[in-house]
Amino acid sequence: MRDAHGERTCFLAGKRAVIGDRVSWVEARGEGGKLVDVEPRTTALVRMDMRGKRQVLAANLGGLLIAISVRAPDFRRALLDRYLVAASVQGLRATLVLTKTDLGIPDEVSAQFPEIADVGVDILRVSSVDGTGVAVVAEYLAEVARKQPWALVGGSGVGKTSLIAQLLPQEEVGPVGEISEFWGTGRHTTTHSRLFDLPGGGTIADSPGIRNFTPAIDDVGMVRDHFPMVSRVRCKYRDCLHRPDEEGCNAPEEIPEPLLASYRHLLNEVSSVIEANRPG
Repeated sequence: MRDAHGERTCFLAGKRAVIGDRVSWVEARGEGGKLVDVEPRTTALVRMDMRGKRQVLAANLGGLLIAISVRAPDFRRALLDRYLVAASVQGLRATLVLTKTDLGIPDEVSAQFPEIADVGVDILRVSSVDGTGVAVVAEYLAEVARKQPWALVGGSGVGKTSLIAQLLPQEEVGPVGEISEFWGTGRHTTTHSRLFDLPGGGTIADSPGIRNFTPAIDDVGMVRDHFPMVSRVRCKYRDCLHRPDEEGCNAPEEIPEPLLASYRHLLNEVSSVIEANRPG
């Protein structure tokens, strides 16, 4: 917990809080405090596990800075789409930060930039190795994250902690991980979320990297209504979910096949979780 006087460790008294929560606390024995209340959240980044259990990752955000590496690990468009759905559900802005651009951007990745930009997502390019683009990210956050913090999210090993270290060169932000040669995936180096005030303005919440992310959704129609590009499709029937072989579905003609496959995968995943947790 932090206030105008700095940071302190508080223990919970029946209240659960996440990064970004606004809380009330009282002095407690020792140097810490006791958290006694959590104010209602204006927004929340929430994911859902396969048991249908919701996990709130951050609260009261202004937007998401979605870090996806161009290589090592490979660009994960499906993960980007899932974060965009979560942002759309909460009415949050979302920006893509392409990391590790010093490794070169594959043609199959750059070919996706126009459709990503077409759904209103800004694209920033950065390399923590040579510092390219770091100043641009700092200037961007100084503008958009001045009133409400933005969360830096993304998969493991994409360089989130490295980016934070570049943005805050005078601060100890934690260990920087490496890529597992066997699995080709990142190691978890950030184990808890932290808020950082940036020197030029703006606040960013760093968070642990994840392997998978499923936005918390209660109705499959919300997947259709918030998925990038898919939400624009108008079919013969208004309740069309764009599943294969649905009568009068226009999605295959209007949506690129990889994006449609990503949408259907998330739709099926959410459907399975909802069905498995249906009462009775």
